[in-house]
Amino acid sequence: MKYRERVLVKLLILTVGVLSGALLIFSNGVVAAKRADHRGNQVWVFEWRNPLRQAPHIDLQPDSPLLITRPRYYSFMSIGSGIGGLLRFDVTNQSDKPIHSYDCRYYSPVLVGNGSYGAAPESFLPGQSRDDSISANEYAPLTLRIDFVQFADGTTWFSNSPQSTVKPDGLRAGAKAAASYLLAVMSRDGSQAVMDTLPRIHAEVREPNGMATNPDSGIFGFYCGVTNIAVRVQYEYQGGGEKAVETFLSSYPE
Repeated sequence: MKYRERVLVKLLILTVGVLSGALLIFSNGVVAAKRADHRGNQVWVFEWRNPLRQAPHIDLQPDSPLLITRPRYYSFMSIGSGIGGLLRFDVTNQSDKPIHSYDCRYYSPVLVGNGSYGAAPESFLPGQSRDDSISANEYAPLTLRIDFVQFADGTTWFSNSPQSTVKPDGLRAGAKAAASYLLAVMSRDGSQAVMDTLPRIHAEVREPNGMATNPDSGIFGFYCGVTNIAVRVQYEYQGGGEKAVETFLSSYPE
């Protein structure tokens, strides 16, 4: 085969491959909508399912209260802001109790695409599912893992991963600091002042320097511990009013 013919064949194969990929992508549907950019301006954003990316690995402990399913990558393009990626997935409460909040971690063997996020749904009942998403601009092989779950009654579940973002020692330290602070508020101003303080508890109880970098605490351990006390106080109040709050704080830790 002559050189020119070989070049034409290669160009034909490349063209067919590109067109096939485009057809595969656009057959999954393109959604267009106006959204606010980082300056607050309304711009058109085009989003489509990207089946060409490698599916993420889901690192799930058998006893995890949450189940991650249906991971799916999307690409999006906005006029004037370039192209980006998004990973969507479903999170299902497979426990028998309502969930207050949880922490999910995503990581890869390379330096990019690593992070975590916390979520506190307004209502997350047993059997319910919700749609979560993370930015996925880098083409790195991702792994998703649930690190921590806090139930509506204040009980908790921890991942056994050494890299977990929330660890028992960190949670206990945050809970102890928050309980001590609220006990002082109650002694000074009464139980109702405790309830009034809960919305701003994280501003009042600050994490000690270096706590987040302590490998035994987890970077969000202390923060989640402060949240844990707020959740438990609210739970006690709903069940027994101010008297239950007084009993709980006076006897903490049990």
